[in-house]
Amino acid sequence: MFLLTWLVGSATATPPVPTLAPSNHDTEERVLVKMRARQFEPTMVTLHAGQKTRLVFQNYDAELHAFVPIGLFAGVSLNISGNGAPEFDHEGFKRVIIPSEGRAEILFVPERTGTYPFLCDMPGHEMRATIVVQ
Repeated sequence: MFLLTWLVGSATATPPVPTLAPSNHDTEERVLVKMRARQFEPTMVTLHAGQKTRLVFQNYDAELHAFVPIGLFAGVSLNISGNGAPEFDHEGFKRVIIPSEGRAEILFVPERTGTYPFLCDMPGHEMRATIVVQ
């Protein structure tokens, strides 16, 4: 009703306030890591420091896999979604176990540049890869 009144020229109506365009900090970088044939694909992922990131792990195998990061999430706030089973300890996020055909999505902002290895620690799995934060 307000819009209709404003369009027909009511003297008491004021035009709607324009909304601001989202800033670059609101954009999200999405990175997919596949778990297939007991390997991570790709084996090296590049992320950008200060950029909101959604790191997605998709398990295409018939067995469980885990994402175990080393050092990447120290002191970093994160949000985990999907059907994986995240584990935490006194230092924070430890790992997430991802079921067959399952996925885990980790939303965070990488704070520190560097090279961070990650692995699957399921017995007999020798899956290793690296995240580089620039």
